[in-house]
Amino acid sequence: MNENNLIKFLLGTVVGGVGMYYILKHQDEIMDKINELEEEYKMDAENFVGSAKDKLQELTKSIQSKLEEFKDDTVENKNESIDAIMEELEHLRKEVAKFKA
Repeated sequence: MNENNLIKFLLGTVVGGVGMYYILKHQDEIMDKINELEEEYKMDAENFVGSAKDKLQELTKSIQSKLEEFKDDTVENKNESIDAIMEELEHLRKEVAKFKA
């Protein structure tokens, strides 16, 4: 039983040592790849925020135009207009909830 534990310990030590050797030998390459991934993430985050702003502006304009039509009495069926506005607001709430998560 002790020999089994000793073999497992030695095997674990060898594997750990080989891993450390690899990390130390290729440290520059690993750091370059980590930096590359960080830069890519930063760019994706900026694109994500820009896309969110664009969607929010589209929805806001749509809601504003529907409210203007409603206010100017150019809408014949006001109930349908109110339903359309409520659908736009619900869509806006869902989009905002996605960005909060």
